Amino acid sequence: MALIGDIRKRSGLLVIIIGVALAAFVLGDLLSNRSPRRGINTIGKINGEQILATDFNQRVDENIEARKLNTGNENLSPDEQFQIRQSTWEQVINETLLLTEVDRLGLTVSTQELDDQIRGKNPHTYIQQSFRDPETGAFDPANVISFLQNLDNVDPQMKQRYLTIEKAIKEDRLNTKYRNLIARGFYVPAAFAKRDYDARNTKARARYYGAPYTSIADSVVTITDADFEKFYKDNKHKYQQEASRDIEYVTFEILPSQEDRDKINEQAGKLYNEFVTTDNLISFVNTTSDERYDSTWMKKGSLPYQLDSLMFNSPVGTAFGPYIENNAYNMARLVDVQSRPDSLKASHILVTYKGTNVNPATTLTKEQAKAKADSILNVVKASAAKFDELAETMNDDQTAAKTKGDLNWFADGAMVPAFNNAVLNGKTGDITVVETQFGYHVIKITGKTAPVKKVRVAKVKLAIEPSSKTMQDVYTLASQFATESKNVEGFNKLLEEKGYTKRLAERISKDQNSIPGIQQAREVIRWSFDNKREIGDISPVFDLDGRYLVANLKEIREKGAPTLAQLREFIEPLVKREKKAETLIAEINKEIKTLADLDKGYRALGMKADTNEIAFAASNLPGYGKEDEVIGILFTLNAGQMSKPVKGNQAVFIVVNDELVAAPPKDDFTTEKRMLQNAFRTRAQREATEALKRKANIEDNRLMFF
Repeated sequence: MALIGDIRKRSGLLVIIIGVALAAFVLGDLLSNRSPRRGINTIGKINGEQILATDFNQRVDENIEARKLNTGNENLSPDEQFQIRQSTWEQVINETLLLTEVDRLGLTVSTQELDDQIRGKNPHTYIQQSFRDPETGAFDPANVISFLQNLDNVDPQMKQRYLTIEKAIKEDRLNTKYRNLIARGFYVPAAFAKRDYDARNTKARARYYGAPYTSIADSVVTITDADFEKFYKDNKHKYQQEASRDIEYVTFEILPSQEDRDKINEQAGKLYNEFVTTDNLISFVNTTSDERYDSTWMKKGSLPYQLDSLMFNSPVGTAFGPYIENNAYNMARLVDVQSRPDSLKASHILVTYKGTNVNPATTLTKEQAKAKADSILNVVKASAAKFDELAETMNDDQTAAKTKGDLNWFADGAMVPAFNNAVLNGKTGDITVVETQFGYHVIKITGKTAPVKKVRVAKVKLAIEPSSKTMQDVYTLASQFATESKNVEGFNKLLEEKGYTKRLAERISKDQNSIPGIQQAREVIRWSFDNKREIGDISPVFDLDGRYLVANLKEIREKGAPTLAQLREFIEPLVKREKKAETLIAEINKEIKTLADLDKGYRALGMKADTNEIAFAASNLPGYGKEDEVIGILFTLNAGQMSKPVKGNQAVFIVVNDELVAAPPKDDFTTEKRMLQNAFRTRAQREATEALKRKANIEDNRLMFF
């Protein structure tokens, strides 16, 4: 495994990308803030099988660590961690359901099959990605063999990561077998393929006459409660919904008062006097500033505009401040000025030892590694030409070994300090030994860019933040508002009296973590989904990252069919359309009773006339869009026959089948069979898990925990 990236201040020595491996057995992503209620440890059930919170949380932790390893980001945001928890739940569901199915069907992965997936000629994608050279992107099967030969001696954490990958490979193979079993169970008879061919190629030369619903103004349509109730009864099955909530809320921002600003300004002034004179600058910064001392050497143009010109044109010790930047008081002092190259180039031979976790196979002690590095140094100093050879054959950095130790150009400060300083302070052509956390490096300095002026600046930052008194004052306001609201009427009355701004969050799902304007609002969402909640309830005061919030529960929607009241506003245009259709059908029936009445009748009614050749398999009616029912009725007519009025999506139609044109004769339907089989297989791969989920009994108790 390569170390170049690690030497360049990256963490993690075994670059195993298990993000993919842990990415859901079927469909999910990778997926700890948990607070289970006392005495409860069941986060859910899947077909009666308990999912323990402790097991689930361990799985979440694994996925969080995998995400860190995969992205190189050690500091995942609360929102990222929340999304991992949510994705892990989907992952658990998918795995549980599918593993149950494959077990029921007797599907297995043999030892030989698994071994072939790991070290065969064409290993599994997870292996290829996990043992990839991060610098070149190439997969090296020799690294796999070497790692497996020393599996019992590797770091326990690394071993567990590998076993996780192995488990994921096995599960992926089972999943593939299951999907193939479904896909290959689908048979397309020749008659079925012929029917599909005929549907796509049989056409009707048709006339159709539309009376659009827009010809009747909404304002003249009267609908009754009975109309709503009839439409709701006939169509509510079309509007199935997941559980959701609507809340109205007001926020109380916690901002520093003028008194707070004045106190921080006074504090900054006092600190500045010490900052300018202190002899122990690093310690002073680390104990007083909101940010630790940064020893980075900066070139011109990389400092804030307030400092750049001053620090590059002043003697060491020059100080500036306090000044306001990014809602904080800042001060700066010039620590040092040097002429330093912007880029460095070097080659190295790494000799590692037990405990560094670089080469799991090594048996060298630290002392033995130092002796080996010194021996290599003596050889290459005696004969510089041997460096390339030894960098290939004796290098514990496998990536560097492939380039004869060459690390190419890197920015000053990019490598770990000991390595960087050794290259910086030496001359081009020098060969030396230096120790880092990775072991001993035999370094050959091969290049430096021309030196440029750089500065090192110490900075103190004091954030302008609200005091505890200010926070308490704002909390008191929020608490009074929550207490005095009592109900939704009181909530809205107080909003008007106080001049507060009300916000609305609609259709919140129980899986959300945020509401408009607030990223971390999980506690509010959990409150809204509590079984004890009723419409109109006023929440307690929530403390949400720089603000307090009070909410009013406006609407509760449970999973399943919504109530008529919940649908009423949404379906009103559709109910009006039904009434318009009744009126238009009555008018058409009055004017057009036979084919002979059609020409005169459609003109009298102001209907739009169109002529087109339409295939049975089509769903769109030219000029109108999706009109499946109209096209279906067209193909029930004999040649020369006229339909009765047909209620469509955009209009009421009369259709005439002038001529039915049969599909061209064909004997071989192999292509059609293949198309239908491929379409089914694609659908099966997409929908198999969803079908199992619809059938399963899933109990989700996550709201009790997070």
